Amino acid sequence: QWNHVPDDSKWSLSEQSGVLRLHSLPAADFYSARNSLCQRPPGPESIMTVELGTDGMVAGDTAGLALLSSPYAWIGVVRTDEGLRLQRHTSPDMGRGFGRRNATPPTASPPVLGPVEPPPRLWLRVHCDFDTDEAVFSWSADGHQFIPLGEPFVMRFQLTTFQGVRPSLFHYNTSGHPGGYADFDNYTVDEPRSRGIEREIPLGRTITLTSGADGSVMVARTDSDKLVNLAAVDGGVSHDAQFRVVDLGLGRVALKDLRGRFLAVADGAVTLRDLSGAPPGKGESFQWINLLRGDTLLMALANHRYLTTEPGKPGPVTATATGPTPARKGGACFKWQVVE
Repeated sequence: QWNHVPDDSKWSLSEQSGVLRLHSLPAADFYSARNSLCQRPPGPESIMTVELGTDGMVAGDTAGLALLSSPYAWIGVVRTDEGLRLQRHTSPDMGRGFGRRNATPPTASPPVLGPVEPPPRLWLRVHCDFDTDEAVFSWSADGHQFIPLGEPFVMRFQLTTFQGVRPSLFHYNTSGHPGGYADFDNYTVDEPRSRGIEREIPLGRTITLTSGADGSVMVARTDSDKLVNLAAVDGGVSHDAQFRVVDLGLGRVALKDLRGRFLAVADGAVTLRDLSGAPPGKGESFQWINLLRGDTLLMALANHRYLTTEPGKPGPVTATATGPTPARKGGACFKWQVVE
């Protein structure tokens, strides 16, 4: 999408066949530049790369690859009377009032400078990781070896540009009048984790469950019918910490300890129940849910709450969580490991 209403006379896909050619329009900075072509980046991780041709740029032109946000950042080429200069620019925090009529722009920090005379055709890249909210800008002279420029940019959540961070191809001129043109070619979006790191449900296998919050281990007490979490210890896996995953269909499972007792939920409490050969029912059923970073949630069908521990405090495991916390350290996220 165009960030502003485009001037259709200043962009073309036909002047250079198959290439996006942006003719620069006057603007004070990237934030006010017209004809910036944007997109929403895929999560949880995406890498945007573009080949930039600078032969048509004139003095005052700036062209490159940006992340439109507040603050914003870009990597690109600036043409001056002395020649080309590769730069990485980060704007200051524009605040909630900036961008409105008569608002005073904040002072920008000095750009990070690259080579004095970069090649006339080069590749620009931004690597966005939405788990860490950091983006790394880099450039290449051959499209293969990329060199980072500047520190990682923090993609902060904010409501000034309410669409979220957006990669953008841009070209503008700071001299107060239209300038030359820049050619953008071979734009790609790579998604290293397009399929996540999801693992298949270990149906029919024996596993251990550990808390993603503190590493404590789920243990079936032998002296009672309680399921508890205990601090992990070295020396192998206890039989009391092993559970068989029973397939109930539709991604639902029952968990059975090595004594044949099933995890059962009633009023949020989790106990170990001997079914005497009967099949697991609703009280013993859990929906197995995989999250992108390898965590697992177990939702009890009895109350539609999630199995959870109290981080840093060994004790009874309950089915009372309403979901994971943003950092996944609230006690409802588990890691599992196959024993056999």
